[in-house]
Amino acid sequence: MKRSTHAVFVLGALTLFLATGTITAQTVNDAAPGVSWTTVTDVSGTTAFLEIGTRHGLRTGTALVVVRSGTVIGELTVQYVSANRTACTITRSTSVLVVGDSVRFVPVPEETTPGSVALATSSRSYSRGGDRSTPIRGRIGLRYLKSQQSGGTGLTQPAVDLRLDGTRIGGSGIGFAVDVRTHRTSLSGSTVGASSSTLRSRAYQAMVSVQSPDGGVRVAVGRQFSSALSPIGIFDGAALERAGDQWSAGLLLGTQPDVETFAPSTATKEVGLWLQRHQSAGAGSAWSATVGAIGSYQDGVVNREFGYLRGTYSSRAISIYAAQEIDVNRGWKRELEGSAATLTSTFLTARVDIVPALSVGGGFDSRRTIRLYRDMVNPEISFDDAYRRGGWGDLTVRLSSRVRVSADARAYGGGSGTGNTSVTGTFSANRLTRLQFGLRARSTRFTGASSGGSLNSMVVEVAPTRALRLGMNAGQRTNPPATLGSSLARMSWLGADVDLALSRTVYLLISTYRQSAGASRSIQSFGSLSWRF
Repeated sequence: MKRSTHAVFVLGALTLFLATGTITAQTVNDAAPGVSWTTVTDVSGTTAFLEIGTRHGLRTGTALVVVRSGTVIGELTVQYVSANRTACTITRSTSVLVVGDSVRFVPVPEETTPGSVALATSSRSYSRGGDRSTPIRGRIGLRYLKSQQSGGTGLTQPAVDLRLDGTRIGGSGIGFAVDVRTHRTSLSGSTVGASSSTLRSRAYQAMVSVQSPDGGVRVAVGRQFSSALSPIGIFDGAALERAGDQWSAGLLLGTQPDVETFAPSTATKEVGLWLQRHQSAGAGSAWSATVGAIGSYQDGVVNREFGYLRGTYSSRAISIYAAQEIDVNRGWKRELEGSAATLTSTFLTARVDIVPALSVGGGFDSRRTIRLYRDMVNPEISFDDAYRRGGWGDLTVRLSSRVRVSADARAYGGGSGTGNTSVTGTFSANRLTRLQFGLRARSTRFTGASSGGSLNSMVVEVAPTRALRLGMNAGQRTNPPATLGSSLARMSWLGADVDLALSRTVYLLISTYRQSAGASRSIQSFGSLSWRF
């Protein structure tokens, strides 16, 4: 019996053992009074962006929950909020959050302290931070990554990161955001020759903002995210927002950082403007419609000019997110594309709860490029990233408030070939037994013109205390196209991680992961210690 098969067997045995315990999780109350809904409109690293703000009852420190197919899959804490825009830290998640996930929250009145507001939909809150009313919050982290390949090649990467967010400093409308990360990468081994070491620092945010007393006008200067015009992402420059009860608009001017070093650069200049219509404050369901125009110019020549359309809707039973980019071609671009306009990027995802126990969903993704930030990657994540583009449909059945099964079928246009299709079945259970046992098992069968095979994985976790979470994951992928050697036809992995809260503000994470493919072996370990204040 192979090593990966042993791992899956052990995890399965643990599943049967823990599942015999008493189920203590309480049913989520979806119909709690005063509950409002919105949708995740962008995700970058550990930050999720929303198209609502103070006008809809959000305050710095407000807690929210992320819901997919009727199941709570994550928790958010508001870090920065303007009248109609919010950036949240992902404080906990059982699945990777994606654009279109529903978000549930209780609007906070002006006079209410955000830290005193409990999650409306969960019997217990996993937010372990301290006082949320302070105007300055942040995180200081120490991280260490080590990777060892068969043949002796190794990589080590110690890192330090600093995140600061300030709002209404001293009772004024002044705020700021700083996100700086520094790491040293060292390579060693026979395949890289002599050992090498590189020190690199990157600033993902470094901006100052001024907001009017009523939150209607905001000006930000520096390196920042464009949440309203998500295709721009990070830019260096200035942004102006004007927000009303049902309308908001904005303008930004800036430059793109250097692709390799992330240093400020004037090679690529950008301008963008947008107009949005959205629901009024206190509405039960959340919706928005955005139209924007973006121009990018490199060394004085047109790089890209395009329109941007986006619509969102989220309620208890329905969640819809749609975005479309339309390139306007002139000059050299018209000669290359062969037309005056091109639909260059389409993203659509929708989900409908037919009855409380049954939901259907689907979507389409033709985006050419997206930004991904990950600390560690395993073959399951790599597979999903490689075959991202295409269309899909899924069906989810909730057997109880904590157990669900789902199936989805996909047709891919990207990855290693064209015309690829896959069928996936997933079983998940969360917070079962007194140990808060959780399980996720997945089986995928995929076929295509140049590849075909299967991917099976399992994740098991327990939380014996509120401060400690233990997890194990294992899986195997078979991919036997004739173009690959037999040593690459089977890949397996086994990993474990520990998440420990040393205090209300200090957190420790340790994760290790081993991958095998024929005679090739690799071991990757990651650790982080962070202080949040």
